[in-house]
Amino acid sequence: MNLPEYFSFNQQNLQDYVDCPRRFYLRHILKQDWPAIESEPVHEQEKLIAQGEQFHRSVQRFFTGIPGEVIENSLSDPDLLNWWHQFIQLGFQSQPGVKFCETSFSAPFEGFRIVAKYDLLVYQAGQKAIIYDWKTSQHAPRRKWLSKRMQTRVYPFVLATLATQPPFKISATPDQIEMHYWYPAFPETPIQFCFSQSQFIEDQHDLQKLVQEILHLDEAGFTKTENETLCKFCRYRSLCDRGILAGERSETEELEQDSDSAFDIDFDQISPTD
Repeated sequence: MNLPEYFSFNQQNLQDYVDCPRRFYLRHILKQDWPAIESEPVHEQEKLIAQGEQFHRSVQRFFTGIPGEVIENSLSDPDLLNWWHQFIQLGFQSQPGVKFCETSFSAPFEGFRIVAKYDLLVYQAGQKAIIYDWKTSQHAPRRKWLSKRMQTRVYPFVLATLATQPPFKISATPDQIEMHYWYPAFPETPIQFCFSQSQFIEDQHDLQKLVQEILHLDEAGFTKTENETLCKFCRYRSLCDRGILAGERSETEELEQDSDSAFDIDFDQISPTD
């Protein structure tokens, strides 16, 4: 497959490929319009998307220096207010280290670039670099599911790769990198992953293999997933003759999907607003 020279790999398009090669091709190569909604009921879906967007934006505003009370006064949704209070209790104001909010880093990889955009990165020189990701799911976090996600592999990998390339501003060994998923609806149960040199080597090998597999496929090679359960929540299902009706919202719990992935919303694209 001849990808555009400006193409970059990231956790979202790699996850799409792992879930369904055909979805990767339709979404990221053809840029196909989405002909169907993902889940029912639609209004509930829209509400969850809006909540996730506003929470990410509120945290971003906080780290640009806007006072917390100003942000709190702009929130009227009870769930969002509760999430905000839980976030403030994390105490990032007093936590040491340099903080990078909604910051993208990219590294050369297999002739292209691999990109990660971090909700928050806290760098404590000589000690550790902690990647935080906010998950606005209504379902309790599940470590096993998160451990298999491309995000859990790509985000630490990009940071560790760049840390060896001066004059990159962060110098952290793989053993000093951590990935923390935090769910504002479940503030007491964050999921943490510690990176390591052996994990870095394993992820590098697996990501190289995955990218090379994509590069050597022709159009016919981007086949539909064999797991048709995933099709219930894919907007391309009608193009693949995998059904017309959207999956019921309650079914997403079986798939252990969070609101970022279930609705194909990339909160990384949100721009700060004052």
